[in-house]
Amino acid sequence: MALLKHPVFRRLYAAHIIHIIGNEFTFIAVVGLLHDLSGSGLSFAAGTVFRMVPYVLTSFFSGALVESWDKQRVMITVNLLRGILVSLFFFISSPAYLWMAFLLLIAVNICSAFFQPAMQVAIVSAVAEKDRLTANSLLQGTTSFLIIVCQGVAAILVYLFSYRYNFLLDAACYMFSLLILLRLPKIVIDTNSSLATSFVARLQEGFRYIARKKDIGQVLLYQMAERVLGAYYIMLMYYILQERGEGLYVFGLLDIPLGLGGVFAGIVVTKISDRLGDKGVSAVQGWTLVAMGLSIYAVFHITPIFGLAAAILVCSLASYSASILSVTKLQRLADPDYLARVFSIREMATMGSFSASCLVLGYGAEKVGSAVVSGWLAVFGVIAGFLWLWTRSRLERQVADM
Repeated sequence: MALLKHPVFRRLYAAHIIHIIGNEFTFIAVVGLLHDLSGSGLSFAAGTVFRMVPYVLTSFFSGALVESWDKQRVMITVNLLRGILVSLFFFISSPAYLWMAFLLLIAVNICSAFFQPAMQVAIVSAVAEKDRLTANSLLQGTTSFLIIVCQGVAAILVYLFSYRYNFLLDAACYMFSLLILLRLPKIVIDTNSSLATSFVARLQEGFRYIARKKDIGQVLLYQMAERVLGAYYIMLMYYILQERGEGLYVFGLLDIPLGLGGVFAGIVVTKISDRLGDKGVSAVQGWTLVAMGLSIYAVFHITPIFGLAAAILVCSLASYSASILSVTKLQRLADPDYLARVFSIREMATMGSFSASCLVLGYGAEKVGSAVVSGWLAVFGVIAGFLWLWTRSRLERQVADM
């Protein structure tokens, strides 16, 4: 593929792959750690909140800071810190130190909030606009394929050995990713903004810019709705480990259809987006929310494990398709001067929605059961999807009448 011949994108892509490999090993290990230390469904939700809330709060200002920093140094420093912090999970073994696990989750995700805007600026600066959908699809498709492979391997390792070694594997992956980024060519950022402008002023300008650009605001609201639905995953932990009483390795294996959905999304979106045009893409976005709502309901009402896996696959395909299309839209709509701020505000908005939803769903699942809560999510997904379709149709009619 021509994109992989690009010296900047090739190294960003490789560093991303290595990071995701380690991240997938750690994810199931954190679930296992919280399960051993607490065993409460609410602890799974709390773990997600302790991951996401610091990420959200840091994303509030990280984009404005990253604009004036060297993007390569930001990514290298973040990976160094994450590698050190993740390795410390290995030593937590007593319920008395549950607070330390949450503290490490907070620290790791504060670091991560600086990586995403730096990488997005690097990608947009290195990749031509006509190739960005392909780049985003490749990144998402590869990420999802790695979920399949790594969660399968992680599930086997958890079954045969201890999940604790996964933390050390992730730390090693962060360090390897760091070495790749050290060889990243100089990134030339095309911007006319004055870096002498104060941080507070840049932050305020970022929010005012989004308020003026209604298209960007609408995409952000859409992604917030998608992330509310995506929080069903926190219920899945409780459902599998507590309500069904399955082993941790079963939860890991169910990430395989989750990853397959992302792979298929990367392929499908690349194939159909050019044929559909903006109107068709907007229609697909609306129907993906409807599909997510219905498939989430199916996940918690289908008893056979293979039926459950099929419902997860459909939900994953819809979710990843929505994400790829939305990220590509934002890259196209946002001016280069505001790109880092737009994506940091996007992370704040979407992950804020996700973390709040996780807490509500985790609490609801423990109180009334996952099946009941999935019905609420299904209704929300269908309403949100049709509301998006209606607003886009109305906007198109207004443009046609002008």
